[in-house]
Amino acid sequence: MKRILFYIVLAVTLAACQKSQTLEERALELCAYIPDHELLETSRDYMTPDFYAELDTMFHHLPADEAMDHDWLYYFVTGNGGTIPNYEVVKVEQTDKNHAVATIAVHQVWEDGSLAQGSGIEEHRLYMERVNGQWLMSDFDGRKDDCIRYLRSY
Repeated sequence: MKRILFYIVLAVTLAACQKSQTLEERALELCAYIPDHELLETSRDYMTPDFYAELDTMFHHLPADEAMDHDWLYYFVTGNGGTIPNYEVVKVEQTDKNHAVATIAVHQVWEDGSLAQGSGIEEHRLYMERVNGQWLMSDFDGRKDDCIRYLRSY
């Protein structure tokens, strides 16, 4: 009886570890589609439809001078210094069956791979939602709400 209980606990633990690892890997993959300076068309497949629609409106359907007034829109992760973000998933917390939040550490590096002096490490929150069995980016650092607020006032 003890042996059966041991194997059940072991199986549940292994399943939980495997699930968490899958979320961490997916979060890291989604980092490549964070709209830093631009929103790529290919991002559509990695974001929830509503998040992509809000960003698409902000990036592509406002007059250029209007959108440029909002640094938060263009500098999601990097500033205007020409660095490249190097992402690391610190942790992922699944909040319910279809939602998770990843804490992402971002190191700024130059094109040659050296760390940018004084850039430090920034932490960001990448929100994920499971849609049709696939984990998608549903928000990043509250930018979705920023877009919605702005568009309502526009």
